[in-house]
Amino acid sequence: MKKTVFAMFVAMLLPCVAAVPAAPAAPADNADHAEIQALRKQLDELKKSAYHPELGEQMLILQIRHARLWFAGEAGNWNLATFEVQELQEAFEAVVEHNPDDANLQPERLADVLPAMTRGPIADLRKAVDSKNKAAFEKAFDGLSEACTGCHRVAGNDMLVIQRPKAPLLDNLRVAPVK
Repeated sequence: MKKTVFAMFVAMLLPCVAAVPAAPAAPADNADHAEIQALRKQLDELKKSAYHPELGEQMLILQIRHARLWFAGEAGNWNLATFEVQELQEAFEAVVEHNPDDANLQPERLADVLPAMTRGPIADLRKAVDSKNKAAFEKAFDGLSEACTGCHRVAGNDMLVIQRPKAPLLDNLRVAPVK
């Protein structure tokens, strides 16, 4: 009997509850939205004012990594070579992140050209280094050098020809494998 009385009571209240209009958005919701918008604007301003390396700086880092990779592979230090291949990949990604629309390649985008030109050579280097195959390493290294030179050519910088290094740029990194 109690269940029946309760059910009748609920049935009588339902039409009344349905007729109550929804409450307007609380002022806190508007304040939260405004605060989020202000924070987004601050974040955008911080991104604009943050340090972004220019392309030339990034290319010097790539050149150092490229040379270190060569000497590591020639010395048979496959752990260091593995490290340098990864560092090269990250450096290429940073170039794309910080200079995606560099003026040198217009109307092409650096963010499109650079990955397309380096993806294959980096994969070949990884495979050669992983297999500790010096002949394959040298061939893959030359392939990356040609890809870099090709990108420079596309950008109108024919004077930037990348090759096997003859002497270390910096000689304070031991490239001989640790025993």
